[in-house]
Amino acid sequence: MTSETDRFGDVPNTAVCGMVQTLEPEWSVESIDRVTHGVNFVATLGVRTPTARTVVLKATTTDLVPAVARSEPRLLELVGRETDVPVPSVIGTCNDHEDYPTPFYLMDHIAGENYEGYPERLTPDARERVLREAGRNLAELHALGPLPAAGTIGVHDDGLTVIATDDHPQYDDFRDWLLRHVDWMLDRLTNGGYFPELAEQPTRFADLVPDLRQYVRETIPKLPEPEQPTYCHRDYRYGNLLVDPKTGKARAVLDWAELLSADPAYNLASTESLLLNPDTEDDEYTQTLRHAFRSAYAERRECWTFDRETHKRMRLYRLACRVNAMACFPLWYQDATPEERDERETEHRAFLAQYDV
Repeated sequence: MTSETDRFGDVPNTAVCGMVQTLEPEWSVESIDRVTHGVNFVATLGVRTPTARTVVLKATTTDLVPAVARSEPRLLELVGRETDVPVPSVIGTCNDHEDYPTPFYLMDHIAGENYEGYPERLTPDARERVLREAGRNLAELHALGPLPAAGTIGVHDDGLTVIATDDHPQYDDFRDWLLRHVDWMLDRLTNGGYFPELAEQPTRFADLVPDLRQYVRETIPKLPEPEQPTYCHRDYRYGNLLVDPKTGKARAVLDWAELLSADPAYNLASTESLLLNPDTEDDEYTQTLRHAFRSAYAERRECWTFDRETHKRMRLYRLACRVNAMACFPLWYQDATPEERDERETEHRAFLAQYDV
């Protein structure tokens, strides 16, 4: 077991053991392997039940709205029950505890490789399979809707819902949510993005903000009518996939916190932004992967077509996703060289130039 003083997310070993025994009193923790990326506490645990077993403990250690934080285990159960999307089984959940960060829950550990930052290590066939499965998985997730409003998925009266709070209001029109969200991201972009304490150049993109803000305020209200909102996993990326390294088959799709009720085309645009890399990869290969993703989605989603209006909405949604990536810049590239950061900045600016911004 790791040292008692070895902490991540302010959860010491004694608390980890206590959290496990809160949920499973007969279990004993034999090893703790902390995940050192992400914003909440996650650890892979070796436990004795009395037989040896490997599980994962996740606890909310950020200031996430409680109604949102409590949604993840319920979403895992919903998706596992109603779809073929591979997700871990939830073992137990605690929503309130006087000594430990809550909610926390235990889930089954699933073996697989994570290719965050290194998708090129997959063979072309395996990577194409990742995209095909992403299309099928999102089609099944979206079919769980429609939902009555756009906004953030949370828990109310012990059930999943689109929450309505001051920080997370509901919207009858997804375009209103999008405009508010992009405005909020642009505010962050003026001074270091989401992680200003990590930004070596806090105003790296600040010069772009006025023109971007004017562009989205003029463009978003004029977008074609969105589809009815539904469950959207807006962080469907390699870092949240555990895959078979030989075949690319997804063994688990992770991170179901902070799901969004949104136009499904927004989820498609965000997933393409995260799984494809047209900035640095061959255009033909990018198109092959995009076709695999979209064709798999259309085949699985009844009555769906990538028509002209969908393409128009997705083009603007990709711009919103790019602004989000720019706001994440200090975190994503904190270990990069100054030259690498400059290269990524040049790529972002070239992307925006497509929109005459």
